[in-house]
Amino acid sequence: MKAIIDEFKLILQGKFIWIMLIAPLIISAAFGFVFKNNQLNEAPVAVVDMDHSAYSQQLIEKLDADQYIDVKYITYNYMEPNSFLYNEEYFGVIYLPAGLEKAHTQGGQTNIGLYVDTALATATTYLRNGVTEVINTENASTAAGKLVAMGVSSAQAANFTTGLSLQTRLLYNPTNNTLMSSVIGFVNTVFLSILGGATLTIVPRLREQGLLAEALRRPLSLVLRVVPYAIIATISMYVVMGCLKQVGGLRFEANVFQLWIPFLMYTVSLSLLCMLVGWSASSPAKAAGRITMILLPSFILSGAQIPVALLPPILQQVSHVLPLSWHFKFLRGLGFRGGDLHYFGQELGGFLILITSFLVVIFLLMLNEMRKIRKAERDGNIHTDSIDTTTKVITSETVPSESAPIKVSLTKNQPGTPK
Repeated sequence: MKAIIDEFKLILQGKFIWIMLIAPLIISAAFGFVFKNNQLNEAPVAVVDMDHSAYSQQLIEKLDADQYIDVKYITYNYMEPNSFLYNEEYFGVIYLPAGLEKAHTQGGQTNIGLYVDTALATATTYLRNGVTEVINTENASTAAGKLVAMGVSSAQAANFTTGLSLQTRLLYNPTNNTLMSSVIGFVNTVFLSILGGATLTIVPRLREQGLLAEALRRPLSLVLRVVPYAIIATISMYVVMGCLKQVGGLRFEANVFQLWIPFLMYTVSLSLLCMLVGWSASSPAKAAGRITMILLPSFILSGAQIPVALLPPILQQVSHVLPLSWHFKFLRGLGFRGGDLHYFGQELGGFLILITSFLVVIFLLMLNEMRKIRKAERDGNIHTDSIDTTTKVITSETVPSESAPIKVSLTKNQPGTPK
């Protein structure tokens, strides 16, 4: 308990609380505001009409009426598609070939060209879908009209042309909200770097201060030093998610009273992993650079940017060692999909196995460190933890007069200290 209080005092003396609470909050608020309008409903396109007919003009009007298409420019002369796309003034170009109306009247097939700028993939996500919907509707109505002309009833003609109808419902992220993918990944990466940078230096700081040998006599107290950081980080996560929900409109449906369990398990497991990685560093400054050993694999393999299923099988197994991978499973399952905690027994078990594994490795490192200390004491080497660094200052108040003799007391050397 004393170790936890000591860490809390150290945290209060420093800037960790402010950095842990304020930095993710500012980042989440900024990204929430920037990506609030995450879907481009009307992508600007140019149309090259080589048919110059009434039907081509009618088709252009139908394209422009679609919610995903905004016809900004129409030309009746042939132009290269790149000339429209170079300056990002248009996101796509539609070519209507010559003879379009004639083929439509005679029932012939005509190829309509659509050039989409995939360099701006996010902006053109729904452009192709919009054009496809208009073309399919036009084909169905044309076929139905011809069937009616042949003597088939309108209802039968509609059934012939649209016999099978697919009803699609997009769940959880129907608008492809960037907040639920890239922004969440970036915010958690910043979060990891702050928490990891603080817990990496716990053991090197004790070693530098000459307190590590004393701390090793109470192994549990040494491990519990990560608890204050984990609690503050958990509170910060609540603040960040609330900010993204209020400012950016993030769809987050998790039960607030259940969410603290996976949040706390994530922060504890991440803190233990950082303590393990920074254990052998001789000073906090040297330990701080090791954050990249955790940050880069977590960013690449945890599913922050790409689904874990797209990774090679060996890397999918490696991702299970990273606390951030399990954290994203809870964020998506509880937060985005609105699942209840009792559905995630396997993920909770994964977190427990991860925490247990980290604890086992840390206790092995403790045993190795204690062995080194005993060996140094047996060999008679100087160990800073066994030296009494207290000194007595002699002032004029302690000396009664100039003639008073100064007494010097010699104490017996402690075992292992030089004579």
